[in-house]
Amino acid sequence: MKTFAALLLATLAGAFAHPSGTSRIYVHVLPEDSVTVEIDVNSADVLSALSLSLSPHEPAQREQIEAYQRQVTGYLHARLRVTADNLPFLSPTPVSTVRGRGNVTWDSSLAFDTTHALTFAGKMKPGSGRRLLKINTQLFPEFGIQNLSEISVFWRDTLVERKWIGLDKTFRITASADSLDARLGRLRTPGTGTSGTRLFGKFIQVGYVHILPYGLDHILFVLGLFFFSTRLRPLFLQVTAFTVAHSITLGLALLGVFSLPPALVEPLIALSIVVVGLENVFFRKVRASRWLIVFVFGLVHGMGFAGVLQDFGLPEGGFWPALVGFNVGVELGQISVIALAFCLTVFWRNKPWYFKRVVVPVSLAISAAGLYWAIQRILGV
Repeated sequence: MKTFAALLLATLAGAFAHPSGTSRIYVHVLPEDSVTVEIDVNSADVLSALSLSLSPHEPAQREQIEAYQRQVTGYLHARLRVTADNLPFLSPTPVSTVRGRGNVTWDSSLAFDTTHALTFAGKMKPGSGRRLLKINTQLFPEFGIQNLSEISVFWRDTLVERKWIGLDKTFRITASADSLDARLGRLRTPGTGTSGTRLFGKFIQVGYVHILPYGLDHILFVLGLFFFSTRLRPLFLQVTAFTVAHSITLGLALLGVFSLPPALVEPLIALSIVVVGLENVFFRKVRASRWLIVFVFGLVHGMGFAGVLQDFGLPEGGFWPALVGFNVGVELGQISVIALAFCLTVFWRNKPWYFKRVVVPVSLAISAAGLYWAIQRILGV
């Protein structure tokens, strides 16, 4: 019991302390060996790493903001090393400085944006090299929680690679046009024979890691389903309703039949976490509305899953292997979450105090996290 509580608290602590989840790095390889790299990080992390205090409610002088931006630029630039064939190629001066939302005005609201993004540009050296692009990031080594960077590589405006790396690890990709075209071709290969099988396996992995370990909001929703009852039948029926629902909207959204904007979907996903957590506390018995709630929120989660697949760019002719593979990966991730939760609570599930000491506090914590995300996503911060 203590082990499970510690894991949950650590997870929620990460959610509240670092709402961005990971630092994100977007690499766009362009014709004629040009490359742009954009770093997108949470401003609270930058402020903490630089030991700075800045309030969005207190006006600041232009000189103060410029000095702050220089510090942020220097910090991020120093912690990103990009080489091509072992030669550094990024220009030392960023193409764009720290950006703010809305109208650009010289006050502290510009510097105190929720996220900071810097874009660097460079050109790989001419010659017959392999064009081996290496990216090493040491963003926020000061923290023990946020130690991951998500790296996405785009070629011809299509995502060809996405990986997560930790501190002191290097991401490598051959950035020659031939190699990137080959990757693009594999993504667009018709889903038949060996190619279809390989595509199916690739998207199983994509779906699984979207739940474990990176889909914290989906993990909490599934845990909300798990803690509703100590009996397996209600759990099985809820998970089935959720699976059927998200499969419907996932397919429809990818086929272009129906979709909702992320600005609406993401807050609804967060609110679904709030609702299932509170239902666990206030309703001990299964009601017909419970199945309806789970099914409706499953429809919403399906549109969230569709956004992930659309980011990858579904291969031409390989729609069904990719869609089915992703769905299988998502289900395996959900089953893993439930299996882990069951193993951690199996000895206490039938105790008379299980509901009061375990279900209530855990469900309230789940709802609190969902409410935090809902407010954050509605306000766009």
